[in-house]
Amino acid sequence: MGNQQTAANFSEKDVQLLVKLSNRTEAEIRQWYKDFHIESDETDRMNKRQFQLFYTKLRQNPKLQQITDHIFRAFDTNHSGTIDFKEFLLGYIATTTGTNRQKFEYAFDVFDINENDVIEKKEAEKIITIICRILGLSQEDAKTYTETIMLSFDENRDKVVSKEEFIAGCLHDPTLAKIATPFDL
Repeated sequence: MGNQQTAANFSEKDVQLLVKLSNRTEAEIRQWYKDFHIESDETDRMNKRQFQLFYTKLRQNPKLQQITDHIFRAFDTNHSGTIDFKEFLLGYIATTTGTNRQKFEYAFDVFDINENDVIEKKEAEKIITIICRILGLSQEDAKTYTETIMLSFDENRDKVVSKEEFIAGCLHDPTLAKIATPFDL
């Protein structure tokens, strides 16, 4: 495939771009790449299963396995069904040390399961149920949070939440943002 990234073509230019975009050192980028390369069976592309194992190991939280399929989808920005190192690193850094806006942009993609650029109630309920399960909250809590987010964030009352509405809602309400962001679990 033309867009595959191999050790041979992970260039100095790639390293410098990732250093600039991630605010990490060159040594850190190279170490992350080495780990990614090994965990991807030296293919430099991770499928969902490889990503699940790698992500839960990095985050040191096995409960995250419940939501990694959805995080994988958010990180797979070119929708190829695999994640290359650039997609992984930029997504991981944005969701761990990035700005709140960056985290909320990725969180929206986690919620937008059918990738139609809006969050429908059934999508919100599915993701919030998983987040509540990870946090040890009840199914009733999940339903309450779903209703609250859908009502609070849906500014134009069209019964779906757009990316702009989601980000604005999360920025406005830190309490709801905590339950709507799977990256701080």
